[in-house]
Amino acid sequence: MQTAIDTDAIRKNNHDQLVAYYRSGIAQPGSPKRLGVEIEHFIVTDDGNAPVCYEGRDGIIGVQDILHHLQAFYPQATFGSHGELLGLANETGSITLEPAAQLEISIAPYERVRDVETAYRAFRDALDPFLSQHGCHVASYGYHPSARALELPLIPKERYAFMDAHFARLGTHGARMMRASASTQVSIDYYSEEDAVRKLRVATALGPVLAYISDNCPVFEGYPNTEPLARMNLWRDVDKARCESIPGVFDEGFGFAACADWLLRTPPIFITRPAANAPDGPALRLFGDMPAADAYADAPMEKSDIEHLISMFWPDVRLKRFVEIRQGDSLPANEAYGYAALIKGLFYAEESLSAIEAALGVRDGIWPQDDTSVNAALAEIRTHGENAWLCGMELSRWVELLFDAAAAALPPDEVKYLHALRHRTRR
Repeated sequence: MQTAIDTDAIRKNNHDQLVAYYRSGIAQPGSPKRLGVEIEHFIVTDDGNAPVCYEGRDGIIGVQDILHHLQAFYPQATFGSHGELLGLANETGSITLEPAAQLEISIAPYERVRDVETAYRAFRDALDPFLSQHGCHVASYGYHPSARALELPLIPKERYAFMDAHFARLGTHGARMMRASASTQVSIDYYSEEDAVRKLRVATALGPVLAYISDNCPVFEGYPNTEPLARMNLWRDVDKARCESIPGVFDEGFGFAACADWLLRTPPIFITRPAANAPDGPALRLFGDMPAADAYADAPMEKSDIEHLISMFWPDVRLKRFVEIRQGDSLPANEAYGYAALIKGLFYAEESLSAIEAALGVRDGIWPQDDTSVNAALAEIRTHGENAWLCGMELSRWVELLFDAAAAALPPDEVKYLHALRHRTRR
């Protein structure tokens, strides 16, 4: 006789497990102030910046060929369901592929920016000579420098096929985000729930300014682009249920439980485990519009379920067991180091956080922002560019504030990393 499933108890357990997962990310006081840096790249041909796809074609190598070459340097390999090589890793980081074969390196968390630089240089030293031999090179932009999104085929990964079908119901920008965008993301540690919420709020409110500082989309859908913040704006029309700002992040009382509530009331798109009553059935299963709380109500969530669910949400700033700051465009190496240094100087210094909060109008812990504030700031910059006003201060003054605060907080040997990025904003 089959035992009845207590779905209410499982739902409560799953919510508690999500909160516990976030709590497990709390770093110990005095632990290193680490940066996790992820940089996505397009691989294109020397002749015309034509896209290099997963599989070679028309005499051009494929990204899978690049992975096979890099496996000598990053020997831990990950394969798809049909044996396709899809990822690599070593002790300094991991190499993965975004949906249309954008090549991403996720550098292991380091405290010092120069260690981030060392790891990235080793990656490029392994990659660039091979590309040069085959008439190709790295293109670091927020949007593909030559192709239109739908010209770019997806890699053979079931996850991306499910996501693509989901986004196709919502509009055109999901396909563009998956296939033709690339970012620089920086992750930082938190030391309490309050610290996590504070960093989420500051990073979310600053998002349009950070996007402006890293703005790097000279081409959009094959045509010259002159509108600022193209990639961040694109995310506004991907999936409003799981993108943009985390709902309620500026509300008094927001915390881990509220973030878990958001995840569980939203459909997961698909899940990655068999049904509890059919353990030999398919692991990857679509769930349409069913909330995650119901989709996972047949069995307690495990760590892999939690991490998959979180991966199906793409807010400007994402809470994992760290705070993931996602608004930056893909940048050339020196500017990417500068972006990492900027984030370090802003988010690991009390003086920087306090100065930013004061400029944002935070008083006695009460935030004047709400769920509409980031989109309003984005629209202001899109319309007025460097002449935009945010929270009563001109955009150029915001940029000065952030660079000055970071420079004051960083050790002297890391201030130099800010220079290349600062030069970008003087355009």
